[in-house]
Amino acid sequence: MATKVEITSTSPYSAVCTDVVLRELQLVRMIFRPQIVENPSDPGACVKGTFIYQKKGLRETWEDLPPTSLRTVRKGEEYHLELHSGELRHLLREIGPLYRLYRREGVPQGRQEFVKIGEQLAAFLDLTEAELNEFLASNRTHATLTLRRLMRWLSRNPAVAQQLSAEELPELNALVGLANLKAVLEIWRGNNTNGQEEFWQATLTKYAFVLSQLFAYPVVVVQGKAYVGGKRLDNKHGNLVDFLGRVSSSGAAVLIEIKTPQTSLLDRIYRQDVYPPSRDLTGAIAQVLQYRETLMQEFHAVTHGEKGWLSSDPRCVVICGSVTRELTTPAQKQSFERFRERVIGVTLITYDELFARVEGLVKLLESSASLAEG
Repeated sequence: MATKVEITSTSPYSAVCTDVVLRELQLVRMIFRPQIVENPSDPGACVKGTFIYQKKGLRETWEDLPPTSLRTVRKGEEYHLELHSGELRHLLREIGPLYRLYRREGVPQGRQEFVKIGEQLAAFLDLTEAELNEFLASNRTHATLTLRRLMRWLSRNPAVAQQLSAEELPELNALVGLANLKAVLEIWRGNNTNGQEEFWQATLTKYAFVLSQLFAYPVVVVQGKAYVGGKRLDNKHGNLVDFLGRVSSSGAAVLIEIKTPQTSLLDRIYRQDVYPPSRDLTGAIAQVLQYRETLMQEFHAVTHGEKGWLSSDPRCVVICGSVTRELTTPAQKQSFERFRERVIGVTLITYDELFARVEGLVKLLESSASLAEG
């Protein structure tokens, strides 16, 4: 059972704490009464206290009485106050947390109660950020388990959850979002030469929020490998777009077709400084335009009359190739931009451009966090 410690301020610069009982018999006891103090000349020396040795009658209760002064000790006499080994260890254990409390909060004001925790947990909470990062990095399984337990505890304590939602939860949400962005950015850095389309289908399905970076307005990915019409009487020729999204504000459909970072953007040179788009790129554009056409023709049948969809001309996006990897000359870059800017109805973006946006968002969130900490 957790033990509570009561601390009551006696001035803006001092506070008296719950007595530490070192020895207690039926009629005799010895306690230490600690105080947290402000000590400008030596801030680390923030705890002082008084040893109190008391006696009482059989039916009496413990109470404070005027103390006997050590000034009564005469020359040639001594006054010994012995602490047994267990008593000294107990005293040190009880006093240590007061130093940690002062480092975090200074001298508590008013009357406050604190719950004492075990030494191991106290040591964990006392870790510096660098030490905590090292510990969590080497104990990822336990870190994840601990976070799940904390979230379950939070779900069972609505009052605490309400307080967090107003004070800390926005920061927590930002940190979780930042961690997810960093995770998918690491996947990109380690797999930017991966030419397997299914890998990128699975990755972008898991981290679908990355696709929202394609737009200047909120878009929700509704489904991957979504059916958008086109089946004939033989139940064949059905069209499956890689990702079906929806604009949150209007309900307009968004069709996203992906290739891979290794997909070529341009074909070999056609004339001096002129490079036509590659067959794979034009094929992906033709494919997503076909998906748009069949979805518009069979819109109500495909959506089954579900509310929230706007039956307007769907937006189309193709994610394909890598500018950094392939477009190494000004002529190549100009040819690609010339083609991209004149494709009507389809937004064309490369993988490295997409993840550059993610990286920019990570830097923005990190700088915001640094300013908040400062």
